[in-house]
Amino acid sequence: MQAKTVNNLIISFIPAFQLSNLSGTNFLFRDLFDYLIENKSYYELENKGEQFLQCANINPMVKILAGFLSSYGKGAAGSGNEVKTDFYYSSRFASRDIIACIENFMTGKGSLSERIRCVNYDPDRLNLTNLFNPVENIISKIDSVSGYDFIVSSYKKNSGMNDFQTIETLNPDFKYIFIIGSAPPLFKDFFDYLGFWNLKVVYFEYLDIIIKSSERSLFTSDLVLNVTGRLDNVLKISRLLRKADPKLKIGFIHTFPKFSHYEIEDHFFYKNINERYLSLEYAGGEKLSERDKIRLESFIKIIN
Repeated sequence: MQAKTVNNLIISFIPAFQLSNLSGTNFLFRDLFDYLIENKSYYELENKGEQFLQCANINPMVKILAGFLSSYGKGAAGSGNEVKTDFYYSSRFASRDIIACIENFMTGKGSLSERIRCVNYDPDRLNLTNLFNPVENIISKIDSVSGYDFIVSSYKKNSGMNDFQTIETLNPDFKYIFIIGSAPPLFKDFFDYLGFWNLKVVYFEYLDIIIKSSERSLFTSDLVLNVTGRLDNVLKISRLLRKADPKLKIGFIHTFPKFSHYEIEDHFFYKNINERYLSLEYAGGEKLSERDKIRLESFIKIIN
């Protein structure tokens, strides 16, 4: 896939309706991690970030960000667009370690303070009617998602979602996967590997959040930050599937970066989801490790 010209990179999740308000007509936003996994080597940036931060056991997303920003303008980390690129983050949705990393580059020599911009999140409008209602079928709305080119194309290519349109047409001979997590899955080959095993991704939480964020009436920050509400959401969907066909083969995969608060979320999900469940943490290296593949293969075999 040919890389698009990048005008602005998103460092943390920002609701799409806010990006639309900022963007105008020719103002392209791209998620930084999605952009880098499509065009660059994470491994190189992780090493640079670790050296810059002088810390090994740290959120790999922070390492990638530090590696990228420390190379900004030097020709090593970008595509020739660095001079034109601005970076956006939301203090509402960026984790504290991401913000601490950003602050390293906001002051001092070579400051990026003029390039890094905080987008203030508007207070939630209480819309409990739409809160956590699942998108009926992500594949039918995925083409409206912009700025997440790699994730979207990988998902469409390997999820198998085109094989059905409604819950009633699910095939009990297939195995269906819920991918949960409020951070982007950082493995470059994750969806390819799921496709290799002919798994059907019936729900992808991260894309569901992005799709809902395009409509202010459908979005609340709880969709990203409220772990109890997120749990209720995925359990609601799995119950719908079980009601449609109790014999369906269902499994949950939680993807998240290691050495981060997402590990606490993982413990919560593991305790409360009464289905086959796999924790898949990204510790670095860009792709699934051989250990990851063995764990995934074993997990797939026990889904029945």
